[in-house]
Amino acid sequence: MILAKSFKAIGQFIFRYGLALIFIWLGILKFKNSEADYLKDILQNSSMFSWMLKYVTSYTFSLIIAYLQIGIGILLAIKPVAKKLSLVGGLLAVLVLGISVLTLFTSGYVWQTGYGFPELSKVGQSILKDLLLFGAAAWCVGDSL
Repeated sequence: MILAKSFKAIGQFIFRYGLALIFIWLGILKFKNSEADYLKDILQNSSMFSWMLKYVTSYTFSLIIAYLQIGIGILLAIKPVAKKLSLVGGLLAVLVLGISVLTLFTSGYVWQTGYGFPELSKVGQSILKDLLLFGAAAWCVGDSL
């Protein structure tokens, strides 16, 4: 019984604070030009998001994502002192990760060139991990209610 509770507590801690760390870290990386170029490739090849490049540059979009991700990470991490704000962070994380997971199904860019399904490209592999992070974000929402 004690072992089960210990593993559950460790898992919950890593779910919340690991997700917060991932958001903050990836947000910081979005300030680099290489991330803007990476996002541009993804946006150009997504039927759902390609229209955005008519209105903002990939670097501007990358900056918006950077601030959003860092903010989400901070909101997730402050649950012990601000449960309602952490709930907002969880909801935003669900939204952002949900959009990322949708990209998996709306972009040919996620498949290995010349092979198609089920061969994922490096981008596809990166997006696939967001499915698990989406689950962690959904758990954070439930935990903050």
